[in-house]
Amino acid sequence: MWRVSPGIWGRASNPRPDVTNGTSPGPFRWHDAPRFENPELPGGIPVSIDLLRDRKSATAAALVTLTALVGTAHATENSQVRALLGAPSYEISTPQFPGVYLQTWYQHYEADKLRDADGNTPTRSLTIPGVGTLPLTVNGSIKADVFVPRITWVTEKIVMDGRLGFSAALPLVKQTNDFTLTTMLPAGLPPTAVAQINQQLSAAGGALSGTRSGLADPEIAAYIDWQQDESRVALGVAFNPPMGSYDASRAVNPGAGKYWTFKPLLVASRVWENGFAVGLRATYSINTRNDDTGVRSGQYLHADWSGTYNVNDQWKVGVQGYVLKQFTADRGGDAGANKVQALSAGPLIAYLAESGEWGVDFKVMKEFSVRNRPEGTITWLRLNYRLN
Repeated sequence: MWRVSPGIWGRASNPRPDVTNGTSPGPFRWHDAPRFENPELPGGIPVSIDLLRDRKSATAAALVTLTALVGTAHATENSQVRALLGAPSYEISTPQFPGVYLQTWYQHYEADKLRDADGNTPTRSLTIPGVGTLPLTVNGSIKADVFVPRITWVTEKIVMDGRLGFSAALPLVKQTNDFTLTTMLPAGLPPTAVAQINQQLSAAGGALSGTRSGLADPEIAAYIDWQQDESRVALGVAFNPPMGSYDASRAVNPGAGKYWTFKPLLVASRVWENGFAVGLRATYSINTRNDDTGVRSGQYLHADWSGTYNVNDQWKVGVQGYVLKQFTADRGGDAGANKVQALSAGPLIAYLAESGEWGVDFKVMKEFSVRNRPEGTITWLRLNYRLN
């Protein structure tokens, strides 16, 4: 997704805590949930406060610090990547003749699992004075709908025996993050303490979730395309200017941040007379520093691949997926040491009009081997049309 994706920790819709005192859920009331006005605490968790003497202030301080800790346990900034994951398809291995092409793409992404650096559900430790250190589990879901108008211009200009081309994509995103924090409290804790911790966990979940719609960061590319009867290779460069909707104080942002991303670009494909074809589109993202947070996100590879078979002149079927792999750690600000990773695969079906002027395809890809990101399913419905 266009990261769209997503940050992995977000602001929210309907967080419901599941705090258990021994064996029974603790009480919780929405209108009692406090809101934190100053979420920054120097020096870490303030363990010097006695919960039994001042339970409210001690618990609140610990949960405030927890919110900051959870918020920094990500890779790339908020686990967002500037990539239309799984977007390219059969056109990778289809001849691109000179002209202007309009693509209108729709993506739906849905994830109900979060993964840490080991591929497990993220956990943290919460220290509450007078209670002790508690295990904390972070659960949540992410949903995103993305509409992508894209235009490609394959020119008549020949450069180094290849054809010069340009493309631009402008993603529009609606994303919802919904997160909960759960723990297990020791038996015998006073009901008032259970209620207070419930309230603070709810407030922390509420500060990490939400819904936001707006423009994501566009992608602009220039490339040289060498095409032969059975193969195609294109080399170029793409970049993402920081034009998306973004506010560092928000937990959910369509835009990734106030920084630029530069991407060397490779497209390669091979077709055979028996109707089989394979294709690859890969970029390697290099990011500048986010002016609003001081974080410089690490470098990562994004590679879309496909294998198709021509059932006849109009219909294609096949499999498609992508590889997302971060190679360098984030630096500066509250950057964590974690790195994102995701693999995906799934079926695709495509129809190309007999005139060759338009085509439509549908594909679904399931993510696996995910690290430091949400894990879900991505669906694409795309229309490609040649304007001239």
